[in-house]
Amino acid sequence: MEMYSAIHILFIFSLIFISSLIGIKLKKSDKILKNSLILLFALEIFRVVFLLITHRFSLYSSLSLQLCFTYAFIGIIYLITKKKFILDYLGPFGILFALFAIVLTNPHNFFAFKVIDCYLYHSVLLFIGVYITKNYKPAFSYKGILIFWIQILFAFLANLIIKHGANYIFLNTFLYPNQHLIYRINIPAFNIPFIDGLSTNDVLIDIIHNIGHFNYVLSLFSFVTLFLIFWLRIFSKKKILRK
Repeated sequence: MEMYSAIHILFIFSLIFISSLIGIKLKKSDKILKNSLILLFALEIFRVVFLLITHRFSLYSSLSLQLCFTYAFIGIIYLITKKKFILDYLGPFGILFALFAIVLTNPHNFFAFKVIDCYLYHSVLLFIGVYITKNYKPAFSYKGILIFWIQILFAFLANLIIKHGANYIFLNTFLYPNQHLIYRINIPAFNIPFIDGLSTNDVLIDIIHNIGHFNYVLSLFSFVTLFLIFWLRIFSKKKILRK
């Protein structure tokens, strides 16, 4: 099954539709929320343990530092603290992270542990995001954006310390696109040509060439922050999924 083949697109649509539908249909229940967050956390712990016992664990790519994986730990922090701003984060960001992961995962070997685990984990993540958004009515809060950038900071420091191809949250892919191919994990679609044979990677390199690396990073930071504000306001003001 190749990236974005008809079967792949159908599979993506089915996962998104089923996970979202279950999240919309289930009524508000603190027990369902608690069990769902614990399940997600258990799936992440299982992933790490499985990689360890099969000798596949790598400091360069297997730590729980991707946005989707740290989400599980933030969920547990919410269950302990019951802070509303954390719940406000879990709803919209659960949807965002899950959609990106499901759409961009390449099932080249569908029966590989990495692929099965990815789709299962992110299906649960999408369900949780939709369920919280539908039933707990997240409010807009800049604290959610702060949580996001704290996750980014931890991943950035890990990449800096570990080096040798570490690329948590694909930060190096975006920060240093001219070195894109040396990193151990990358976004599968990053090198797919889409404009006159140019890929996303080529476009970013061209932008850096024209405006300089500092201005590029500043622009990237501003763009991501504005997008996150927009994303949070969609779910807090427009009342999507709240019938």
